[in-house]
Amino acid sequence: MPIRLKVALTAVELDDVFKLRYDVYVTEQSKFSEKRATSDGRIVDHFDTLPGVANIVAYDGDVAVASFRVNRDSSIGLAPEKYFDFAHVRKDISVSGEKGQYPSCIVSGSMLAIREKWRHQRKVILALFRKTTAVMQGWGATHVFGAASADTFSLYGRLGFHSVAEEQWVESIGDSLVPMMAPFDKVSTWAFGQINPTVRHFWLDNYSGQFETILLSPGEVLFQESDEAKHAYSVYKGSVTISRDGPDGTDFQIAHLSQGTLFGELAMFDGEPRLATATATMNTEVIAIEYDHLLEVIHRDSDKMNQLLLHFTDRLRQIDQLAMVQSFAPQTSRVAFELHELWNTARPEKEHSATRIVQIDAGQIARRARVRESEVRRVLETGRAAGRLDYGDNVLRFFKEPDNDDNIHTERHSNDRGQ
Repeated sequence: MPIRLKVALTAVELDDVFKLRYDVYVTEQSKFSEKRATSDGRIVDHFDTLPGVANIVAYDGDVAVASFRVNRDSSIGLAPEKYFDFAHVRKDISVSGEKGQYPSCIVSGSMLAIREKWRHQRKVILALFRKTTAVMQGWGATHVFGAASADTFSLYGRLGFHSVAEEQWVESIGDSLVPMMAPFDKVSTWAFGQINPTVRHFWLDNYSGQFETILLSPGEVLFQESDEAKHAYSVYKGSVTISRDGPDGTDFQIAHLSQGTLFGELAMFDGEPRLATATATMNTEVIAIEYDHLLEVIHRDSDKMNQLLLHFTDRLRQIDQLAMVQSFAPQTSRVAFELHELWNTARPEKEHSATRIVQIDAGQIARRARVRESEVRRVLETGRAAGRLDYGDNVLRFFKEPDNDDNIHTERHSNDRGQ
């Protein structure tokens, strides 16, 4: 079942957060004294009542499995300052702010709680931190304060934090804490710095508290053909295939989607059922965008409306080009067209970043291109001999961009029709 991350907004969601803290801190870890908890098994403090607070919560089904609190600076300070003196850090920030000509906006992260079963699931932890960072970014954060357990401080070091004083035993928590601080730009670079600069950032720029994040495992289905459409989605990380049931009962793959791609929006706009199924091909993180929130974004910012129109223009051009290829191009050009589409959506291979990889086989490419599988294998063998690609039973690796020569015939037809 997909894991969903969101900002807790309802009374039920906030209560889930407070009970989760008790389950993790008191029941599982025995780190918080019973005095810090309410009599009915919840942990809440006055930093939960301030106006500038957000609790990010992750759900596995209906169970809250992880949460993290974010606070904006206030007249009573921030949560880590309950245990440590950050006065010298605040002074340094104030001085650097004068030189840099920008007002500082200090935030803090605290009350990180993850149930034991999910504590070692890297994708959950990273997504939780990323969602927290997105909320901070929406607030205009410039610096982040925190107090981490000495056992986990090294994790925060990878996020850009450094200690500002020696670790200290805190009796009420039952743990040794390390006070720490990070410039927000370092945290933001960790969270979002790997976004491909060629990706249009409309959907990634709006990766904020108002949108849910959904974590999918390989082979997990996001939505099924004929489902009701309540959200549009954007791939933040990973890959999604779009497929339909073919006339012979086989699974017909329509597209492979990678980072930054918006999908599922047409059914949301016209109110019709889903026409295809969306399935993750690897560990994947998608942003779920509700219809009302989407309208709010584009009404608030005319530039976002222009970006949305550009998206639909690109979609129409792709459909028109595909129709032209299917109608007039020879089989070789159809295969070449599909290889270019796959190249554009392929992900870099971990061990060799210059190599792009797609999980697909020759038969699936043949069905997408509407050609014989033997023709696909002939083109793939030609590409392999030229050192441009390699392929196996369910994988295609590109070492360089596919040869464009086979598209000349198609382009001539397009030019003749004034496209």
